Amino acid sequence: MADHLPALRAEIVALKAELARVRDELAVARKTIQDQNLKLRRDQTRPPTAR
Repeated sequence: MADHLPALRAEIVALKAELARVRDELAVARKTIQDQNLKLRRDQTRPPTAR
């Protein structure tokens, strides 16, 4: 078991780094979706001639 600990620790570090990357990507995606929703709402409130 002791032989596996460094490998497991390295895997945990790699997984934490990957999790941080995915969280960052998710935050960017959420911001993009929010921005697109806001733009869509603005476009829908304009009169048809203004589009």
